Amino acid sequence: MSHDKIYLVAALGLTKSEMRFIKIMLALTSQASTNRAQGRYEFTEEVDKAEVVIVSADDTSIMAWNKLAEKQHPPTCLLVITADQAPATTYYLSRPFGPAKVLMVLDKIVSEFQTVGVVTGIFSGVVDADSKKMRAPAPVISGNARPRALVVDDSPTVRKQLVLELSSFNVEVDTAETGEQGLEAISNNHYDIIFLDVVMPGVDGYQVCKTIRRNKETKLTPIVMLTSKASPFDKVRGSLAGCSAYLTKPVEYENFYQVLEELLAKPKQIEPDNDQDAYVG
Repeated sequence: MSHDKIYLVAALGLTKSEMRFIKIMLALTSQASTNRAQGRYEFTEEVDKAEVVIVSADDTSIMAWNKLAEKQHPPTCLLVITADQAPATTYYLSRPFGPAKVLMVLDKIVSEFQTVGVVTGIFSGVVDADSKKMRAPAPVISGNARPRALVVDDSPTVRKQLVLELSSFNVEVDTAETGEQGLEAISNNHYDIIFLDVVMPGVDGYQVCKTIRRNKETKLTPIVMLTSKASPFDKVRGSLAGCSAYLTKPVEYENFYQVLEELLAKPKQIEPDNDQDAYVG
């Protein structure tokens, strides 16, 4: 964890009084006499250089944010909404907001970045707030609903890391630690994508995948297999089971996000063709 690191914060569409308040609050963290575990914050007028952008939920500001989000490594969006608006991102503030609330959300953002940087398990390498900034939010599936994912893995570390990554991508996440628990969750909920470990106690990932594909309600749901088994035979087994993508641990971040974006955007109008499934090792 990086103590006293400076994180740049910008804003889009805030009122003059809100801007003044934010600048004063950020300055207090940078001038604090003691170390802050989550680091310190400074305001910047250069929005494209910020690591967090506080965005007012009005049409003009959202349009400006959408252009910013098209960057390869966009900053984190902290949305400011009114009481009658539904939050469209993981991180948001409701008006009126006070200094304690703003600081709490900023610290939460930075803390989750730092947690991802030290947790080992599914992803290769160490990624911190300097080398990995938040990607653009995932597309809305229908109405105002966020995409919903199920992570089935017997490793608490992998489940935690995937929850952090998917949540930062505006995906709602449920978890299960066995194949049986995963199948029970699938029978009671609708999921837009499923992440499935192969080697688990009891029912393994291949069996779970086949069961999902036999159900007419879930046969088109994208399934991403996550495993350390990287042989061609294992990938063929995954294909025959009906998975949509096969990712080998440790997974490169870019491969993970590419698969996530492609499968969430893919229309689910025809049955999956195993010969055309995407395998990214």
